[in-house]
This record gives sequence, structure tokens and C-alpha cells, in this order.
Amino acid sequence: MKTKEIYWLFGTTAFIPILNLIFYGIDGFTSVAAIDINVHDTYYVISNFHFMLILGVLVFFGVYLLRTLIYRFKNLTANLILMISIILLSIVLTGISTLLDGLIEQTSHWTVYPPSSAKNLESDIKPRASNLGILATVLFYIQILLLVFLAYCGFKTGRNYKSNI
Repeated sequence: MKTKEIYWLFGTTAFIPILNLIFYGIDGFTSVAAIDINVHDTYYVISNFHFMLILGVLVFFGVYLLRTLIYRFKNLTANLILMISIILLSIVLTGISTLLDGLIEQTSHWTVYPPSSAKNLESDIKPRASNLGILATVLFYIQILLLVFLAYCGFKTGRNYKSNI
């Protein structure tokens, strides 16, 4: 690995705590830092460390996507780091979509009054589309696009690496 690549890798890695400091302040570095999300009767407490990991994956993906596109897939190290960040981003999006599915399941149930003995009213009531369902579908298609781009990156990297040997 060239020294230029090491500088890019360390610079990108050092940029992540700086962004954490900007977003969450000095308290974002403590071990008890968390974000609280209240959805109806459920109270989610998510550690700041998880958001820092997501932020890190997004930063690596963005930086190395630009570097790979600028160098036109000729830089092997940048291509490999981009492919690793695509895999990690796909894993992160899978976790987020799982969380969204749980929220959809929790918020999609409703009770019809009067009780079920009044059968003619139940057929008239239809649930409306959920914005969380639309977001979950969009995340699914983004994952598919990322995996197609991962295959393309692998193809271009292999082709460029093979021609350099």
C-alpha cells in the first residue's frame, strides 16, 4: 500500500470522531451516551456507539466512492475499501430495515369499535398506507442497487487488476 493510501485511510478514520464531536458534542464520547426514541408505548434507547459506526460506514462509503469514480477503478486499494464499505453499508441497512419492520408491526394494529359483532362496519374500514412501509421498501431497493454496484466494482477491479499483471 502506498503512503498516499495510508494518509487517505487515516484521514477518513480521523474524520469520523470529528463528525461525532460536531453532531453529539463532547458527551458523545462517553460510554453512557445514548439516543432515546419514544414510539407510542415503546421506548428505544440506542447507544451513541452504534450511530458512530453507521456514520463511519457512510463516511468511508462516500469518500471511497468518490475516489474510485475519480480514478476510474484503477486504484486497487481504494476499490477494495469501497467494496468493504458497500458490504458494511448493506449490513447496516439490513439492521435498519429490521428495526423499521418492528415499528411497522407495532404501529399497524388498530382496534375497530364497535366490537366484531357488528360485521358490516369492518369491511368498510381499510388501513391507510404507512410511510414506514414505503421507507422499508425504499431501503430494500437501495440494498439491491448497492449489491449490483458491488458486483460491478468487483468486475471492474478484477478486470483492471488482471490487465496490470
